[in-house]
Amino acid sequence: MASLAWSRAGPVSRTGMLSLAIALYSPAASQAGEAPDMSSLPSMEIGLAASWLPSMRPPLPVTVVLNGEATDEPCLVALRDGHLFVPSDAARSWGIRLPGNMSAITIDGQRFTALDGLAGLTARLDGNGAALLIDADPRLFPSVHLRRGPRSLPVARAVPAQFIGYDLSLSEWQGELSASAFLDAGLSGNWGVLGTTATVRSEGQNVVRLDSSFQRDFPGRRLRLILGDTLTRGGDWNRPVRFGGIRLGTDFSLTPDDITYPLPVLRGSAALPSTVELAAASSRQRLDVQPGNFTIDYQPVFTGSGEVTMTIRDAGGNVRNVMRSFYTSPRLLREGLDDFSLEAGFLRRNFGWSSFSYSAPFAAGSWRHGLSDTLTLFGRAEGSGDSQAAGLGLGLVIAPIGEISLAAAASHGKWGSGTLLRAQFQRITRTYAITASYQEESADFMQVGDDRPDAGKRSELAVAGSLVLGRIGNLSASHVENDQGDNQRFSTSSLSYAANLGPAYLSLGARRMRLSGSGNDGLFGSITLPLGPRASAGLFAGAGRTAASLNRSPPSDSGLGYRFLIGRDHDSGMTLAEGGLTWRTGAGDVELSAARHGKTDGIRLEARGALLTVGGEIVVAPRLDYAFALVDVLGDEEASLTFENRPVAQRAGGGRKAVITGLQPYAANRIAVDLDALPMDMLVTSPEQRIVPGYRQAVKVTFGSPPSHPATLWLVDENGVTLPVGLAVTVADEPPGVTGQGGEIYLSNARPGARIAVRGPEMACLAIVPALPQGVPVPRIGPVSCIALKKEDRK
Repeated sequence: MASLAWSRAGPVSRTGMLSLAIALYSPAASQAGEAPDMSSLPSMEIGLAASWLPSMRPPLPVTVVLNGEATDEPCLVALRDGHLFVPSDAARSWGIRLPGNMSAITIDGQRFTALDGLAGLTARLDGNGAALLIDADPRLFPSVHLRRGPRSLPVARAVPAQFIGYDLSLSEWQGELSASAFLDAGLSGNWGVLGTTATVRSEGQNVVRLDSSFQRDFPGRRLRLILGDTLTRGGDWNRPVRFGGIRLGTDFSLTPDDITYPLPVLRGSAALPSTVELAAASSRQRLDVQPGNFTIDYQPVFTGSGEVTMTIRDAGGNVRNVMRSFYTSPRLLREGLDDFSLEAGFLRRNFGWSSFSYSAPFAAGSWRHGLSDTLTLFGRAEGSGDSQAAGLGLGLVIAPIGEISLAAAASHGKWGSGTLLRAQFQRITRTYAITASYQEESADFMQVGDDRPDAGKRSELAVAGSLVLGRIGNLSASHVENDQGDNQRFSTSSLSYAANLGPAYLSLGARRMRLSGSGNDGLFGSITLPLGPRASAGLFAGAGRTAASLNRSPPSDSGLGYRFLIGRDHDSGMTLAEGGLTWRTGAGDVELSAARHGKTDGIRLEARGALLTVGGEIVVAPRLDYAFALVDVLGDEEASLTFENRPVAQRAGGGRKAVITGLQPYAANRIAVDLDALPMDMLVTSPEQRIVPGYRQAVKVTFGSPPSHPATLWLVDENGVTLPVGLAVTVADEPPGVTGQGGEIYLSNARPGARIAVRGPEMACLAIVPALPQGVPVPRIGPVSCIALKKEDRK
């Protein structure tokens, strides 16, 4: 780098000394854009190393050395009465924030600011007066907050769609024939989704409606509106109940890429451009920071307890390491984030057995709020004619210990008043996890939708834990005690061990159950051996039964799968045998299975699939799921497709469209086409597209451009005379041209029936592109008659 230096002794080289100020600072450090708090910084020092310099001198260029590093550009420095002045915009170019009340002078129409009176800043000239040496505290530079902002993906425009999914079953067991069906039908568009589900059975009540609703999502606001049948929002003390009515609330699944829970915050400062490396178990991140205070929202690869090491390495080679413990929980909300649900309607009764069984009206509301990055508050109130209930709770993270959740609720109804208390502790690490919870309800506590409470206090104690043993496997244990009053006590304890034995997977365990004085103890174990990417063999023993199995799942596109099992029930001496074949096609799955348990046997035939009408196209699909894509390949030949790098059964191209189901709503889904199956002359900007559909909505995906058919035409007039050279030729979707030798014109894409307008000084005529011969790459067609236009038609 070239620089200017001046002294009475002549030119001198750039000199200076290196210094670095990198330190972590408290959470109360200043944020970006705020005025720095300099009350705790040392006073400014300013002086001249060479006492012989005059008290006044004109502005002269000097090299600037900021915190030991030379800047790219020299700077003018003026000396006035022992004070150093620099151009007012110079400090901004260095990244230093100077208050507006600094002393200033004007020299030759340019504003100069004094480097006096600012705490945390020292400035002086070197011994030769050729370099300005500045030491600036990191808090004088702008603060930055490095965080992952909202990542709401733009939702693709929906194509009108109608759909029906089906799961049909026909079975015969011990000579009795039965049939059943599950149906899922609806229609969708940019306006939302309207749908219903139902079951059809050959015995009992033949047709039962399940859920019918209209749903409209607002991804930009994380809001979902449901009119019709749905569930209430569950919480720590209340369970979801079915109802028919209206529900409006936040739904974080509409923005699946957003992080809604608090992230560990790392803070530091740098006096020079630096590189920050964040290293934790199984993850490493690298960030570049400029001088100043910085804050980083660290996103670990797992939730729970962990540690991260922050290494700050500046341009001068100085390094500092800081270790920070953290605890993250997805059950908490970020500071300032809200989550709510409003519900009102009529409680559902006899779901699955009655189509229109509704009871008393009710209303409810729940709300969660991230009060801080370690504390989330929540509350809920609900009421109907029979009972009312309300409760409060909190979720608290104590890093790096774990997470505590507390909740309390009270209810009042026509049978009395009651209370509920619940406490839970959870700690998750990379090597072990433990969860313990206790809930107690008084005899008369009841939630909206409950039947009359049974007599007696109810309580539940649950403890579970797991331990990672490295290469030798994993160990887990659990214990649950449930007391429903009136001496109805239930408890279960289990201990299990799992490990990989080469390619095989081993699982061993013990279970103990107690129910009102009676008990059941048992051991169990299984081993599974993979036999390729889709097949496995297994052996199971436990609970008085042993069995061996062989399974092979069908491929993702089309093909066969099978499953076989043979075993024995030692208590009854009964032999067990089961088997099934699954044939997967682009239209769905067909499964034939049979079973024999001792002296009883049966057979069942199942068919699963979907029928859709998307964009005017009627297509079949293997399943329905939650979002669809209508794929069109603009080529003469069919091409294979992949979804998330897995082949799909349907092909597209040659006028045929494919529908891919199973897409994830409001997330990026990757759909690709096989380029080897496309013509060489087809223009494909990308073989893969990422699309973001809405819930149960269809989006259109197009690959390539329409195939072109180049041709050369030989034009003649009505008398068969070849048209002269140089006549203007106009064809739709073609660049303007002229007739060539022999009346020839070239069309890059000759479309039969297209009009060809020919004009000259003395004539104008119109020709039509004739049918093209098959199998000829660039045919020469002619003679093609060009019919003369009357003078009044030539305009």
